[in-house]
This record gives sequence, C-alpha cells and structure tokens, in this order.
Amino acid sequence: MAAPQAVPYSAEAIAAERPSRVLGLERRIARYEPWAVLVPMVVLQWLTLVVFVLVVRRNGWLFYQGGDQTFFYTDSWVISHGHIPESEIGYGWSFLLAPIARFFGASYISALPAIVLAQTLVLLPVALFCVYGIAARIGGRLLGYFAALVWVLAPFASIPLWDQRYHAKYIEQFLPQAFGMTGLGDFPSMVFVLVAAYFCIRALDTHELLDAAVAGLFAGFAIGIKPANALFLAGPFLAFAAARRIRQGGAFALALLPALVALALWKDKGLGHLPFLTPAPKALAAGAGAVEGTALPLGLVVSRYLHFDWWRLNHNYLELREFFWSVRLLQWLPLAGFLAAARRSWPKALLLGGWLAAFVLVKGSSEQASIESGILLRLFLPGFPPVLIFAALIPLLIPTVGPRLWERFPVRDVRLPGRRELAIAGGLVLGLAPVLVFAAFKPLHGTKEAKYFDESVIVPVDDHFTVRVGRGGGGELVAWNPPASSPARVFYRVYRVRPVVQAPDPTLPPGRRGIRCLPSGLAPGASDCRLEMQFLGTTRTHSFVDKPPAGPWIYRIGLTANWRDDESAGDVMLLSGPGVLGRFH
Repeated sequence: MAAPQAVPYSAEAIAAERPSRVLGLERRIARYEPWAVLVPMVVLQWLTLVVFVLVVRRNGWLFYQGGDQTFFYTDSWVISHGHIPESEIGYGWSFLLAPIARFFGASYISALPAIVLAQTLVLLPVALFCVYGIAARIGGRLLGYFAALVWVLAPFASIPLWDQRYHAKYIEQFLPQAFGMTGLGDFPSMVFVLVAAYFCIRALDTHELLDAAVAGLFAGFAIGIKPANALFLAGPFLAFAAARRIRQGGAFALALLPALVALALWKDKGLGHLPFLTPAPKALAAGAGAVEGTALPLGLVVSRYLHFDWWRLNHNYLELREFFWSVRLLQWLPLAGFLAAARRSWPKALLLGGWLAAFVLVKGSSEQASIESGILLRLFLPGFPPVLIFAALIPLLIPTVGPRLWERFPVRDVRLPGRRELAIAGGLVLGLAPVLVFAAFKPLHGTKEAKYFDESVIVPVDDHFTVRVGRGGGGELVAWNPPASSPARVFYRVYRVRPVVQAPDPTLPPGRRGIRCLPSGLAPGASDCRLEMQFLGTTRTHSFVDKPPAGPWIYRIGLTANWRDDESAGDVMLLSGPGVLGRFH
C-alpha cells in the first residue's frame, strides 16, 4: 500500500493563513492592552535612567539643583511643624513633601533619596501613561504607543542635536530636572499639568462632568505648585469653548477654586498680601502707594505675571538657533502635529496648541531666564509635552494611512474600579486638605528659617544641629554635631558675628545671634529673616579653630553640598543653632 503523499501548501493558502495568525496574536495581546505595552516602556525608561545616573556627574544622590530646591524643602519643613512660612513660592510641592520633611527632619540631604524615588517611581510613570492617553485619544493606540516611546527616548536622542558647548548645560543641568532627580517644583508641575490635560481630553470624549472636574482639580494643584502653570489654562478653555461644552468647562473651572483659595490663604498669611492683586507692602512704602488709600493699578500688578517682551523672545530664539541643530525643526514639528491633530479633532488640537502657545509666548519672553543660561529649559518644562505629542501625531497627515491608524487601532477605554471614590479622595487631598490646613495654620514668627542672599537660598535653622565653643587647638574650638548626610558628600561653612548687631538703617531692628528679622510692613505675614554673619572658612571635619577678637561672639555652621562636591561653590542646605562664646576668653 502506497504511503500518503504530503500535500504542499499553496502560496494562496499561506497568504490566507498569515493574516489569521496575526489577527489571533493581536487579539491575545489586545486583552492586556495598554498595560502589556506601557509597562515594558516604563521598565525601559527606568533602565535608561539608571544608565544616565551611572554616567552623569553627580554627588551621590545630589544632582545639579540650581538653589531653588532649598525654597521648596524649607517650606515643607515649616509646614510639617504647623506654620506657614514666608510664601515666596507656591504651596503645592512643599505641601506634598511635608510628610517626608516631618520624617527626615530639616536636612534636605537626608530627605533627598525619598524625594527622588517618589518622583522617579511614581510621577515618572504617571507622566508616561498620560502622554500615551492623550496621543491615543487623538490618533489611536498605535500612535499612543509611539508617543510614549518618543517620550522615553527623545531626551537622549536629542543630545547630539545640541552644540558641544551646550552639552554640559543640557545633560548635567537640565536632564536631571526633567527626570525628577531634584527637589525642584518644575517636574511635578509638568506631571500634574499632564494629568489635567489627559482628563480634559477624556472629558471631550466622554462628556462626563467627573472627568472635567478631575482635570480642574489637577490643573488647580499645578497652579498651587507654581502659579505660572496657570498658562496651561489657555488650552482647556479653548478646547471646551470650541467643543461648546459649557457644562464640562464649568465643572473644570469650579474644580480650580479649592486650589486657588488655598493659594490665596498661603500667600495672604505668608506674605501679608496677595501679590496678584496688590504690590508688596514694602514696595508700597517706598513708592507711589505709600500714600494712604492709594495703590498701583491692577493692570500694572498683573503685568508682572503676564508680561510679554518681543525683544526677549527674539533674543531667546537667536540663542536657540546658536546652540541647537535646527530651529526650523522645532518650529515645524509642532505646527505639523497641530494640523494632524486638527484632522481628528479641533478641540483637542486647540487644547494642546493653546497650552504650548501660552508657554512659548510668556516663558520665552521672560526676563528671568535665557537659553544660554540653561534656566529657560527648566522653566519651560511644563510646556514640553505638547511638543513631543504633536511630533508623534504627524503620521496622521499621511493620506489614507492617517485615518486607518485611528480606525484600525482605536483607543481602549481603561476604567478603574471605584472611579468616583478615587476622585473624591483626590479632591480631599489636593483640594480640601490644603484649604483646611492653611486656614488653621498661623504664619511663622521666629528664626526657624533664614535667607542667605550670598547664595540666593532660604534654609531651615535647626536648633538640634548644635554648636559648642570652647578652648582647644591653640584658639577657640568650634565643634558641632551635624545631622546625617550620607546620601551626598558635604562640607561645612563657619560663620561668626556679635550677639547683637545694629542695622545701618535705624528704622530696621538689630540682628540677633546672626539673624535679622525684618518688620512685616503694612500687613501681617510670616517673619522675613536673613542670615547676616561673617564667613570664616570651610571644612569637611566637625570642628574649626578660630582666634576671634575679645568680646562675646556667636557662631553658626552651614551644612553645604553641591553636585560637583566643590568647596568653592554652594549651596548651604541647613543652618545650625547658635554656638555662644562668652565675653571672657
């Protein structure tokens, strides 16, 4: 009996079987989307971050900071002890850091690992998910994944596009801040703005008031972190107006109110006035508003926050052209992406476009920052997401391919269990809690924090950081017991002053024990205290020998560290309590 012969597959049969296999694989993967794709991207982002940390210059956990980190952490330390500090900055990030400051104490260095891990393990993935969600709801899942991949790789892929002269500023100064490796408020600002933008996009699709309210809640808290984040509001209001979603727009606006009330309480109690409505009392006393019953026009005060300078914008453009490979690329990618998004939805395109345009016009013309200094990149951080999302949406412009991307890979709605309960919890934490806390807390009066103008920092004054002074080493031995600082290498700065020092201006109070606290002015507020002491020297040990002139002296120690571990640079992170040397020595 002859053996049966194998029947070969025809080319047509193979071609027919291949799509069925692909469809079967796609269906199996689709059951786990989008997490089956996004979670590996989060892991990829963490791996690239580990490589970055291994190669970039740093001092333990301490990367380039810029000095502003002392403002946020000092405020969080004061909040954790039940007071409102002099509120020169927003409250949001310091409010979230307060539990960390309460646990780790006054030393920013001690708390730094917890701050970095909270941002990189929690906020960094949240930003990635939001980028995917925004892009997917405009161009479909495939473009959402592409946008997430661009988000992960673009910071590194763009390194060769910067001039060699700018590499240190981009890699060592900007990227650590863009990845949440510092204590500054710019990275959390960007994440909260991204969450707000995602829920705005959801509200446009679902028509749900809850989504719009959650968007307003996160947008309001982003303004609480940095009031300049109010620039983002241009996008949502354009989007809701273009879509004629009056109810959703109203819910969004109402959800902003708790954060704005908290910000008003924070500023009024910390400064004694509302900067957005009135100039500082000290400025009034020195200027036209010194006369009772007069004040600067509201428009002049508001212009400080919404100031546009065409010359400055053009100057930053020229600097960008000097240091970046192609400014035309940065101009046309967002424009093309805007048109691509508009093919799918004009309201969504206007949301991203209004968000981006507001940051470009206002931040780009800010007199406080420039491209050359590297500061503008950090200040613009909350405005970067629409640039990358627009770039990822450009394939929508391809004829026939663009529509098929959305039709073939529509977004899959992810519904969390207990969404309303989570929204209520978020409202309590981000909305109601700050209002209740700041309504109950009183302004700080005393020397628990001090400004140090030589380094443009504001630092906690920790009486548990004790200083002893006595004979030894051929002079007066100043010794101290610093707090733990193992996350980074530190050094110490030694300061000396007489117990009481009269101010050059007789209208000002004298400095006591090296700290002068100015009067509140025309309205009550938190104490405005400054460190005014003579700098003696720097040491890495826990003692210092001084040979002072006769008479009583006060010594204080500044715990200092920086990303280069350079003793000739800042920043002072913590100030000790006073060490007293008596009159006879």
